[in-house]
Amino acid sequence: MTSMVLLILLTAVVSLSADESLSRDEQVEIIENYLYATGRTTDRPATALGEYDHGVGNLPVKCGTPAVLEFLAAYRKLDQGLLKSLGAELYNRPTGLDQSHDSDSGLFRVHYTTSGLNAVYGSQSVNENGVPNFVVKVAEILDSVYAFIVDSLEYPPPPPDGYEPGGDEKYDVYLRNLFTQVYGYAYPDSLLREGNDSLRSTSFIELNSNPSQLFGYENRPLDAVRVTCAHEFFHAVQFGMDATEERARDLPSRAFMEMSAVWMEEMVFDNINDYYYYLPYFFRFPQSSIMQFTSTHWDYHPYGSVVFPIYLAERFGHDIIRDIWMRCRDLGFGPDFLEAADQAIYSASGQTENWETAFSEFALWNYFTGERTDSIPDGVTGYSEKEFYPAVPYEKIDVQFSYPVIVDINDNIDNSPDHNGAYYLKLHDLEYAAEVTEITYWVCTTGAGAFPNCTDSFQVADTMNWLGFFDSFTYHVDSSFNIWLSLGKVGDVIPPLRAGWGAHILYRTLDNPDSLILDFYMFDDDYTSQLKLLDHRQYLSVTFILTPASPERFYWNNPMYHTMKLGYKVGGSSFDSSMINVPAAVLAPYPNPVRVGEAGHTHVRFKLRVPTDTSSFPTLGRPFTEEDPHLEIDIFTIAGERVKTLDNITWRVARMGEYYTEWDLTNESGAEVAAGVYIAHARLYSKARRGYLVAQDRAKVAVIR
Repeated sequence: MTSMVLLILLTAVVSLSADESLSRDEQVEIIENYLYATGRTTDRPATALGEYDHGVGNLPVKCGTPAVLEFLAAYRKLDQGLLKSLGAELYNRPTGLDQSHDSDSGLFRVHYTTSGLNAVYGSQSVNENGVPNFVVKVAEILDSVYAFIVDSLEYPPPPPDGYEPGGDEKYDVYLRNLFTQVYGYAYPDSLLREGNDSLRSTSFIELNSNPSQLFGYENRPLDAVRVTCAHEFFHAVQFGMDATEERARDLPSRAFMEMSAVWMEEMVFDNINDYYYYLPYFFRFPQSSIMQFTSTHWDYHPYGSVVFPIYLAERFGHDIIRDIWMRCRDLGFGPDFLEAADQAIYSASGQTENWETAFSEFALWNYFTGERTDSIPDGVTGYSEKEFYPAVPYEKIDVQFSYPVIVDINDNIDNSPDHNGAYYLKLHDLEYAAEVTEITYWVCTTGAGAFPNCTDSFQVADTMNWLGFFDSFTYHVDSSFNIWLSLGKVGDVIPPLRAGWGAHILYRTLDNPDSLILDFYMFDDDYTSQLKLLDHRQYLSVTFILTPASPERFYWNNPMYHTMKLGYKVGGSSFDSSMINVPAAVLAPYPNPVRVGEAGHTHVRFKLRVPTDTSSFPTLGRPFTEEDPHLEIDIFTIAGERVKTLDNITWRVARMGEYYTEWDLTNESGAEVAAGVYIAHARLYSKARRGYLVAQDRAKVAVIR
């Protein structure tokens, strides 16, 4: 009977990929991974060595289930001689565990031994019935996990297996020394073919009987048991709903099986935070798809990708994960996670969101973690534990002035975003772009009766040319910033894409550099989309978060879908209507109060502005004048004692007539000033050696240490 059930399992598992062939190297990899994951060898496979190194430590493999599933799926294609030479064989249940203990609920039977290599942790410490306290605690943890997942979250329980030893409807859990950095694994052992149950598989769980050998759990082995029980029992629940989600290699459902199992750890045991260990493998590779599941078993990325189900649960409610699994079951045989998730998001959002919009917001949440948590824009919730997550990296580009500038993300394969991955790009120092573009001129040539033919020039032009020649002249123009996204290389013929790219754009302004303005665009059924940042002079930087997201499996690993160009150019218009007849002013210092300890402030900035004329240009400090205006700011204590005088321009935006200086919170001798209230008296003069007074004001500045 057992062999017949196993044959049914193997026949069904390989049915999706019977036409695939495996090279000898691939077979060796699959077999070695299986042997290591199930504790039949202590030699970590070569594919697991050095693939990822972020200085986190010798992380445990976490879950042996993917290696077991890979082995089962490939078994009939494996060379029998190779299997024999490597000592690999199928087995139904562990043997040699001569004792068992039923949990108080009667739902679990825990198999163990107190002697030999598989002796359980602390086997000499027993209760009044002679059962090791560790085993009793494992049974209690299993009961609590079942109560949370099945009773509270209302997931269906795994189907009963009827195996002996175990019998009845008790779920079997085996404690065996895996001798490796593997927490444990869930092993599907049969498929029930009757009626609607054809998708379901029974299973059992093996736990490492000595969890104190796992990295990070040397002094708290029961915490390792807790997260492993939650993780592996959720795999058992998954197998009981739709075991076929794992049937096709390199398709996304296997990744979702793992990330949702890690999510369940966090749901059941929120305070352990085992998943923190694995987050760097997601956040440091944002361009990698959350569907990534490479190297069979040793890719930590799916465990770090737990932030995706965390996002879904915190954004739409935790029931959405159950809904996804239910829809996977209802969609029938085969991996259906992407379609199921798209449907679940649409339903949970009240039919206002879908996979593409949700994934784009997910990428936005990933930007505001760690050190960026405090700068999260209004309207963006972010993760409840975002301050403990790593900060995602971005590519930083200096703004250039060749026209147009095309940033070909695909020139660097490391930065090209995968399907359902994200790309982060920051254009910074835009205030310097304003400096350059304010000396931008149109050079126009006129013929007899012809409309002027004008081209843009980026050389400093002689404004007197128009007086001496009737056929040419120049005039100063305002600047604008045009940005576009192209789904393909210039000249490529690209088919229409049903699913679009998402783009969140974050603007950091000069007036309020500690906050961000947020824009969002979705690009559907389009080859090229135009964005316009009309007045870049007011921005310090612009950050793009780009997401090629789609629930369509057609785009999975389809390079055409990832082809992308981002471009920008600086052009012009005749004047800036918002800057007409702006009066001179000494604007309020920022930040104020200055929170040195709490917010890490290091300086306070003062902004002064000269008047503009009817053409929107500053009346002082314009190009080709002799000198800039002169500013002076005296800092006094509240008692009237002078602390320091500031008389230098730190930087300027000459096109807008704005000038800035900063006080570094020191006195004239360079010593840091004490906490307290200070008076700043600011004066703006028309030129050095004072000239005439243009504007002045006083302001209080509070320094908090």
